[in-house]
Amino acid sequence: MAKRPTDFAQQNTERAIEVTNYSLNWMREIAERNLSQSRAALEDFLTITRKAADGMDHQGNVIRERSMSFMEETLSNGFDFAEKLLHMREPQELAELQSEFVSRQAQVIGDQTKELGQSIMQGASEATKATLRETAESSRRQSAAA
Repeated sequence: MAKRPTDFAQQNTERAIEVTNYSLNWMREIAERNLSQSRAALEDFLTITRKAADGMDHQGNVIRERSMSFMEETLSNGFDFAEKLLHMREPQELAELQSEFVSRQAQVIGDQTKELGQSIMQGASEATKATLRETAESSRRQSAAA
């Protein structure tokens, strides 16, 4: 117990400083932990976004390559039709050649549309799975860090 009034005031001041320092240190630790967790979450988000963008780039490349292949096939069919027209001997052959060409083009376009649709669906599915996998992994890392 304080013997003099100034000792009592001194002790109270020292205790108040200790409590204040303890509170500041505690708040600093919490702020540092929160900042660290926020940084980790942002880095995880950027990683997920980067991987999703890479997946979209890959899917875009696949679609572009298939589209070019489809275009080549369609143009080839057109040139084949034109060549057959040049070698046509009877006017009646025109209807047969045209019917054959239109039928062939319709089949090619139907096949291409189906294949492209499947490719897009597969790419979307893969991108979704990759994003979910990365998100789950990020959640696990954040939980482990907490």
